Amino acid sequence: MSVSSGASVGFVILSHAHPEQALRLVDTLNRMYHFPPIAWHHDLSQSPLDVAKVLPNVRLVTPSLRTGWGKFSVVRAFLAALELLYTSDDPDWFCLLSGADYPTSSADAVLQELEAAECDAFLDVHQLGPTRPRAQIVGDWNPSLAHLETSEQYRAKDRFYNKGQLWVPLLRTRPRLRLGRHTFHLPIDGRHPYSSHFGLFWGDHWFTANRRAADVLLSPTANHRKLARHLTRRVFPEECYYQTVLCNSPRLTICRDNRRFAVWNGGGAHPMMLGEAELPPILASGAHFARKFAPGAPVLDDLDRTLLG
Repeated sequence: MSVSSGASVGFVILSHAHPEQALRLVDTLNRMYHFPPIAWHHDLSQSPLDVAKVLPNVRLVTPSLRTGWGKFSVVRAFLAALELLYTSDDPDWFCLLSGADYPTSSADAVLQELEAAECDAFLDVHQLGPTRPRAQIVGDWNPSLAHLETSEQYRAKDRFYNKGQLWVPLLRTRPRLRLGRHTFHLPIDGRHPYSSHFGLFWGDHWFTANRRAADVLLSPTANHRKLARHLTRRVFPEECYYQTVLCNSPRLTICRDNRRFAVWNGGGAHPMMLGEAELPPILASGAHFARKFAPGAPVLDDLDRTLLG
């Protein structure tokens, strides 16, 4: 297949399980984008990875970080991979993917859209609190993330990121025996770094952005470091850190549609696994990527036939 010669794109992949599934994603990206630069963080503490299967255009974050679901360690893993991508290569754009994502648009279509884009990031953004974004926000929200623009979600995010917390230690057994904590969210505001000059924003984790946005993420200010310290003890920081950092950067323009397809059935913590029944709406959506797919799902073969022939 042909690939446009305009914008260049790299990929950041985060995974912690099913390395063979992530290796299939890497193979597909290589076939579609002619071996683009890829920075991959795989949490080796949760599952092994045969590094002999990793091709030279893929750079692994080493040593890997121990990550946890809904923990700030996921943000640290992403930033480590992003820094690796931009110190090793210098793509115009990067796409953040999980190992359970898969391409759903041709490379030509994606690259042409990125080359013509009048924004610096395709990022799902929602404002929490009175402080308006300093970045310019354009476009409509991704329709597959409509469940996020509800009063229930806003109350939950206010509880997660603003309210005071009380932690009680407890013993956890998964994924290993360890001392954890149970969090009680208090009905009063806690200490936080947000102000009339540094607003709070949140949204879906997965996004695409250009070199200018990468530079903002990789050049933390005092406010960014305060935000990181605050979110270290909060749940789902990966749905707040990127949005808050980028929306408080006045030189950026952000499109609300992150160009990802997902199906949320019931508003739970995870989107549903996509199957062959979802193939028509996936292809009709114009999304660049979709999630989540089960390892070896037959619909992945259907996507290969559609995108690769």
